[in-house]
Amino acid sequence: MVELPRSIVVLGAAETGAAELASRLSTTLAAFPLSRVSAEAAPSDSHDFALLMGLDQPGNATVDPATKARQDSALREQLHALGLPYRVIYGAGPSRLANALLALGLPAPDAGAQQAREQAQFDLNRGRTPWSCEKCSDPDCEHKLFTGLLRQHPL
Repeated sequence: MVELPRSIVVLGAAETGAAELASRLSTTLAAFPLSRVSAEAAPSDSHDFALLMGLDQPGNATVDPATKARQDSALREQLHALGLPYRVIYGAGPSRLANALLALGLPAPDAGAQQAREQAQFDLNRGRTPWSCEKCSDPDCEHKLFTGLLRQHPL
């Protein structure tokens, strides 16, 4: 059995669907009574793990993209300042839930989603799908990529 963090916070800039994902994830994780999922405006040191919503959701045009980007950047800074481990979650609808479960080390919610996940990984490994960093959910990967570039080309 997978050991989940006790307190998972779902965060995101305006119109990124954090509350919706938190609700769906809470229902899905009901079998893990020791884990608590909440959607909040900001992370705190009372959380063990965070899921940060990617900026790939179409908005209602009530919040401009620059504002969303600033909110996302502020959340990332808060997560780093707290030293809170997190993953960025992309996708829409069922694929977003499946990606959140993957980030938590859990299987997909159904066989179809699991098959799609495995096929996508196979395609990446065989070079048939170009890698896209903006869809990567590993913040350490982003860090390694950009710090490696800085070492190669110092300012």
